[in-house]
Amino acid sequence: MTVSIAESSASVEVSELNPEEAAAAFDRIARTALDVSGEEFLAALDGGKFEDVDPDVHPGLLDVLMALPLVR
Repeated sequence: MTVSIAESSASVEVSELNPEEAAAAFDRIARTALDVSGEEFLAALDGGKFEDVDPDVHPGLLDVLMALPLVR
């Protein structure tokens, strides 16, 4: 049985995060992916620690980089 998206009754809900919620979400992602706090990751990023690092070689880094718009 094939069901197209047009035929489905799926719904999507969007909720906007306030700055505190976004920072908390970023912190959770950084802790889960890299075992560092969001603040520690941002300090390392600003310090150039990840400038020449391939995110595909460093597990979890791409997840945190993709979450940067939450805080920047």
